[in-house]
Amino acid sequence: MADTLSVYRSERKYFISYPDAARLKTRLDAFLRSDEHGEKGVYRVKSLYYDTPDGRDYREKLDGLEQRQKLRLRIYDEEQPGAKLELKRKNGDMQHKTSLEVSRTDAESLAKGVYTSLFSYDCENAMKLYTMLTLHRYRPAVIIEYDRAAFSYREFNVRLTLDSRIRSSETNLNLYERHLPWNPVFRDAVILEVKFNQTLPEFIRKLLAPCRLTAVSFSKYCCGRPVIGSYLA
Repeated sequence: MADTLSVYRSERKYFISYPDAARLKTRLDAFLRSDEHGEKGVYRVKSLYYDTPDGRDYREKLDGLEQRQKLRLRIYDEEQPGAKLELKRKNGDMQHKTSLEVSRTDAESLAKGVYTSLFSYDCENAMKLYTMLTLHRYRPAVIIEYDRAAFSYREFNVRLTLDSRIRSSETNLNLYERHLPWNPVFRDAVILEVKFNQTLPEFIRKLLAPCRLTAVSFSKYCCGRPVIGSYLA
């Protein structure tokens, strides 16, 4: 049986300045559990996003549809033994994520647009992902990478992330190549994402209050596709 995940939760995004992000990180370090990855709690997130030949997922986000989805293959290091294939569906602030752990060999095939390896995983999520990829003819579209600091409060299944230095590659889609021809696509602020199941605890609201947050609609995937964006403008 493959390792799978299926979860519903609320997700909100905010832009905050780099100085505010540094101060917020200090407050979060004092009260929440930080991800024990990378250097000083900061690590890379690298995702290969898929889209249909006509860019359906890209267009649906630009059109502001409440219900939309994204498909991606995610790693955190080019030497890790596996990867996560994820389908993320959103309906307003609510999201549902289906995630499947795959081997390094299978991830390399998936990154090339070959999906038959999913038949080797004896689980419903593998078939769901295979059907989605093949039915709508999904193909690799862009690689998005950024630096992340993450914090969690497990009692209420809360997760907060600070993402910076977002960059993309539309010309080289080799997920396992460390140095790609990166295009910096968002450098003006840090992206704060707040994810929770039902209610955000009051003490976390107070930790966030000094930032004076205003929710935004932002997609790293769309931000990271300036080439296709220039043709649709």
